Amino acid sequence: MSRREDRHVPAWRRAATSALGAGAVLGALVLVLSSDAATAVVRRAFAVVTSAVLNVLGNNTVAQGTDILSHEFGISVVTACTGLFVTGLFLAAVVAFPTSWRARLVGTGVGLVGLFLVNVVRLASLYYVGMYWRSALEPVHQLVWQSLVIAIAVSLWLLWAGRAGSQTRRAT
Repeated sequence: MSRREDRHVPAWRRAATSALGAGAVLGALVLVLSSDAATAVVRRAFAVVTSAVLNVLGNNTVAQGTDILSHEFGISVVTACTGLFVTGLFLAAVVAFPTSWRARLVGTGVGLVGLFLVNVVRLASLYYVGMYWRSALEPVHQLVWQSLVIAIAVSLWLLWAGRAGSQTRRAT
């Protein structure tokens, strides 16, 4: 549908489509989070990528299942450490935003890549905190990084929405 045609679509229909899209994303999120097999794949991917990053930084780690291990220290990537919930909420917000589907696709890509990278940095930093300052691991994990991931996701969405919204206004 062209932008000119989109202007003639009733507002209630655009709102309903956005709401249905966001509902579908949230439904998919529930399905993924309730599937041990799906979350295991994501947890394993984070362990492998984070271990590779740590090795590039001079560590000698190995990803074993969903664990990142070295002779000095190890961490387990549990479902709560994958950022799936925050990423799902980000994607639902992108789909619900009143803009073109092309802009939503860009927002989806930016969010998936950006939040994946943030989470890899999070896991790598938690490895270092645990290795060098073990007593701070829980507070940094529970308080600092959880807050940062949420703040980064909201900031990323606000940046995307501001850009997508201004493009939508220019097109009308």
